[in-house]
Amino acid sequence: MIMVRVVQGTHIKCSDETIKQILSFLNEKMNFIIEDDGLDLIVKSDQVEDVKIELEKILEENRQATSGTPKTTNKD
Repeated sequence: MIMVRVVQGTHIKCSDETIKQILSFLNEKMNFIIEDDGLDLIVKSDQVEDVKIELEKILEENRQATSGTPKTTNKD
């Protein structure tokens, strides 16, 4: 007897290669990608919200790092 396992997926179209790379990086620790077909991804539907949160964290960190505000250090 063959057992079939069904996993509900959500289609994500990555029009930006950078976002696709970040999602691939996140997948290494979160294991949410079911299918990867170039810039189209099918991800586990029950993890979409967690993926959004993690993606936003990384994007915000990148925005802060590239905002042009240099970090200052105190030199005595």
